[in-house]
Amino acid sequence: MNKEEILAISQNENKGKDVADVELSKTGIRAGWIVTVCLAVAAAVIDGAVFGRPGFELLFAVGTGLAVVFFWKYAKAKKRHELIIALCYTVASVAWLVAWILQMCNR
Repeated sequence: MNKEEILAISQNENKGKDVADVELSKTGIRAGWIVTVCLAVAAAVIDGAVFGRPGFELLFAVGTGLAVVFFWKYAKAKKRHELIIALCYTVASVAWLVAWILQMCNR
């Protein structure tokens, strides 16, 4: 195979996408997700410390998002530890959802 054939195959596989741009987007999304998770958890903890009302709704949202990430990774990679982590986040999310509902009922 010559250079032109290799380039044509590569372009066909990537369907006209710029691989570097796709990787930059993935890195940016990952960094944004990490910052979002950290800020949401910090807000929930501060809310609990200052107002005496833990932000279970934020913890529920973050936990559910993380569960989805790890279920997705498990579906693609079929690695057992990804499934275990996804199930742990799911259990935590359900617990935070129940706590949030109870918190709203006790107002």
